[in-house]
Amino acid sequence: MSNQNRYNLRKRTGGTVDAAPSEPVIDAASPKKAADSSSADYKSGTNWVHAGGIEANPYLFVLLVVSPFLSLLLAYATGGDIINNDWRVTYPLTEMLPACASDLSACVSSTLSAGMSVVPTMEGAKFVLTFMAVALVLERFLPGKIEVGPETATGHVPRYVDNGVAHCFVYSVLFFLGSNLGPCGESSEQLSPALGSVFEKIGVCELYTPYSFGIMYDVFESSLSFLNIFGIFFCMFLTFKGLRFPSTQDSGSSGSWVKDYLWGTELYPRVFGLDLKRFINCRFSMTYWQIAGFSFCYRSYILHGNVMDWGLFFSALSQYLYLVKFFFWEMGYMRSIDIIVDRAGYEIQWGCLVWVPAVYTFHSRFLVQHPSGLSYTAALSLFVLSMAGGFFN
Repeated sequence: MSNQNRYNLRKRTGGTVDAAPSEPVIDAASPKKAADSSSADYKSGTNWVHAGGIEANPYLFVLLVVSPFLSLLLAYATGGDIINNDWRVTYPLTEMLPACASDLSACVSSTLSAGMSVVPTMEGAKFVLTFMAVALVLERFLPGKIEVGPETATGHVPRYVDNGVAHCFVYSVLFFLGSNLGPCGESSEQLSPALGSVFEKIGVCELYTPYSFGIMYDVFESSLSFLNIFGIFFCMFLTFKGLRFPSTQDSGSSGSWVKDYLWGTELYPRVFGLDLKRFINCRFSMTYWQIAGFSFCYRSYILHGNVMDWGLFFSALSQYLYLVKFFFWEMGYMRSIDIIVDRAGYEIQWGCLVWVPAVYTFHSRFLVQHPSGLSYTAALSLFVLSMAGGFFN
C-alpha cells in the first residue's frame, strides 16, 4: 500500500486529479472492521486519527507539560544573566549531575528559579509581533505562481502562492536595512555608507529609528516567553476554530480534548484567506531561524570587543544557506506529511512557534557568551563539510 493510499489522499499527477479516491487502508487481519472504521473516518473527516497517541503514552503527556518550561530554561541557559549565576551549562554532565544530586533541593530550586525568571516584556512582544507583521505583508503582496497541494479525502485542494524564495531574500534585506548596519544607522556602523547618504538625502531615515542588528539575541528570552504564551492560546484558538468554524471538511474531533489540542482539529485552517500552517511553519519559524544566526553573530562580535568568532559566523552562514534551500523547496514541504497529514495543533504549531526558536538556534546562542575559539581555517573547513552535507541531503 503506498503512502498516498495510507493517508487517504487522491493520487495527483502534475496538475490533474484522478476522478476516483484512493482506496482506504485495509487491515488484512480484519478487513471488514478496518473498512468500517475507514468509512467512518472518511465521513467524519478525522484524517485517520485512531485510538492511542498521547493518552496511551504518559511520557509524551509529561513532555507536553514540561516543554514550555524547558524552552524557557534553554533561553535562560544562553542569556547574559547566567554568567553571573551559579546555574551553568558549561560544566560537563559528569560534574553537573553529581553536584545536583548532592543537594537535590537546591538544584531543583535553582533550576525552577532560572526558568521562571524568563518573563515576557513589551519589548519582546513588540519584536515578535513586528516580525510576524512584516512576514504577513510579504505573504500577501509578493507575487508568485499558484501551486496546489494533494487533494484530500474530502475533495479539498489547497492552493498557495509560491513566493517563498522572494520572501526569504526580501525579508533578509529588510531586516538589514532596518538595523544599525543599514543605511540609517550611525555612519561608523553602516556597512554601506554610500547607500546611507542616499537614504539620508531622500529623507527615509527620518521615518524610523534603526534597531541593533543583534536585537534577536537582546530580546530572545523575553520574546520566547511571549511566544510561549501566544503559542498556547493560539493552539486553543485553532482547536475551537476547527470544531466550530472549520475552513474545510478535513476537520472534526477525535473524541478527546487532549488529542484535539495536541493533534489539532483541522488540517488546513485559514483566516481571511491566510494559510495558518504555512505562515507559522515557514514564514515565521523558518525565517526566524534563518536570520537569528547572523543576529547572534553580530552580538558576539560587539560583546567580545569587535572580534569575530569564525565558528559562529560560518555556523550562521551554513544555517542561512540551508534555509535558502528550504524556501526553494517550500512547495515540496507543503506536500509533505507535516502539512498533508498532521493537523494544526500544539504538536506542530507550538513546536514551530517556540521549539524551533528555542532549540534549533541553541548552539548559535550558546556561542555568543562562549566563543568557539575556532580559527578561520578550521571554521571554514567545517563550513565546507556542512555545505557538502546540505548538497547531498
